[in-house]
Amino acid sequence: MSGTKVDLAAVTDGAVDSGVTFGAELLAYTDAVMSRDAEAITKTRGELGAKVGTDGIVDTAAIISMFNVVDRIADSTGIPIDEGFTRDMRYEIGAELGMSHLAPEERASR
Repeated sequence: MSGTKVDLAAVTDGAVDSGVTFGAELLAYTDAVMSRDAEAITKTRGELGAKVGTDGIVDTAAIISMFNVVDRIADSTGIPIDEGFTRDMRYEIGAELGMSHLAPEERASR
């Protein structure tokens, strides 16, 4: 939405540069947190922290947490997506990441 070119393939392929500053470190930390792997969390937090500092780690942890909980709450209650982020845009991103099977319509048909 900001016009910044971001390569979403980096989400599933660590060899791809996302175009986001410290993107590889952010993704590694996010993956570690979501996997609940304490050793990986410690390692990736240290690597990211060396680049973004303590405040950056706190901000990153907060963002991971909020996206995790807010998305689950919105999805489970059927809250509509913001006008600026259309359903088509969301599904295009999901398809690009190979996650079309997670769309509500696909889950409902199972």
